[in-house]
Amino acid sequence: MKQLHEFDTEDVRRLVEDEGWHEPLPDVRRVQLTSRQQAVFWGLRLYVVVMTAVVVWAFLHGAGG
Repeated sequence: MKQLHEFDTEDVRRLVEDEGWHEPLPDVRRVQLTSRQQAVFWGLRLYVVVMTAVVVWAFLHGAGG
């Protein structure tokens, strides 16, 4: 694999221009979620907590048994 310094400077400059990499990135803003989306995310959080509790319980009972 070639290193960056092994490429022609003009080719690199042309690539940067063509891809628009010299321009700053657009601002990233929070998106307001709908009530349904918020409910889904809270459900996922609850699922993760319950699954973590199940794994801990199974580990503790399996390790002692």
